[in-house]
Amino acid sequence: MAWSTPVCYKYPRVLRMTRPRWTLIAVLVIVFGCQREVHIGVILPETGSAAAYGASIASGVRLAFEAHGMTGPGGESIVVAFRDSASDPAVAVAAAEALADLGAALLIAGATTAEARAILPLADRREIVVLSPSASAPGLASRSIFFFRLYPSDEAEGVMAADFLVIQRQARSILVIQEDSDYTRGLLPIFVAELPHRGARVVAIANTAEPGWEETVRSAVVEHRPDGVYVCGYGEAIVASLRVLRSTRFQGTVCTTSAVRTFGVVREVSQLVERTFFPQMFFDPSSDQDPVRGFVARYREAYNLQPDIYAACGYDSAKAALAAVESAGSMDGRALARELQALGPRPGVTGPLSFDDVGNITRTLRVHVIQGGRVTVLDAAGAGNR
Repeated sequence: MAWSTPVCYKYPRVLRMTRPRWTLIAVLVIVFGCQREVHIGVILPETGSAAAYGASIASGVRLAFEAHGMTGPGGESIVVAFRDSASDPAVAVAAAEALADLGAALLIAGATTAEARAILPLADRREIVVLSPSASAPGLASRSIFFFRLYPSDEAEGVMAADFLVIQRQARSILVIQEDSDYTRGLLPIFVAELPHRGARVVAIANTAEPGWEETVRSAVVEHRPDGVYVCGYGEAIVASLRVLRSTRFQGTVCTTSAVRTFGVVREVSQLVERTFFPQMFFDPSSDQDPVRGFVARYREAYNLQPDIYAACGYDSAKAALAAVESAGSMDGRALARELQALGPRPGVTGPLSFDDVGNITRTLRVHVIQGGRVTVLDAAGAGNR
């Protein structure tokens, strides 16, 4: 890869890595001669419960910086520092404070809802833009003028899941299997509230944090004979729930969250998740149109893998950050926030990089289904359509 000149740093190469990896801190090494530096911080869960998401997001973030070349439009050196949040909001906040002290006015951070919520007060206090690749809790973006997110709100996902199960699949009785987390505490109430308006009801709720939840699932299937099941949780909880549900030989429709598409889950347990439906932002890695085609080609060359939706969101997060830096002409947080607000319709690999008035990405979700170990999109008739 050819670097822009003058080169004022060295950046760790990843183009021949076989899988996404990064060190606890990857800081560009500054050498003499730079007149100005632009600092961008990246805080993602390298370890802990959300590590699978962090690894995928980080792979996309790194690729975007590599593709850009790390020199700004005025010859500035762009200095990027990575920190591991360890899937811990307190660690994420401490990392954000440290990066702010180093001069970062823009962070790609808040990958999980818990981390995003924890960082928001700091963003307001330090006037630092926080660009989240994947936090989806309702109302997050409206809490701060400095917060933007690349993934749609759970409000849209909850409504679409209810629409799909009740209207498209004619499910009137729903069994809910819930993981207890910040994610589900924001998403599940939206889904449940939509059911009565569509003539459906919840017949039972099994919380995976409670002892004996497996038996609750089995008993509910036998006693209530639900038309549909909604599994509300992250990847590991989805897999555990489906394992119990499949043991009952349940024949109805199973809908879950977009978290089922966590890096590797579909491939590793393909039979377990077969014919499972979920709403998600659309990303088609098979597209022959740029910028998707170029992104996928570079990603495969770098990692020998096909990118998933989280890698794509990470890539677009970095592209949006770089675009804001180039347009703002300064590293003032308020100026960067204004430039992010005005980005659209700049193209990204997940769609236009356009934000609404409070910082939510403007995206339309579509229902996907897992068939034969592949994720496909449903057409209007409800059939899989690549």
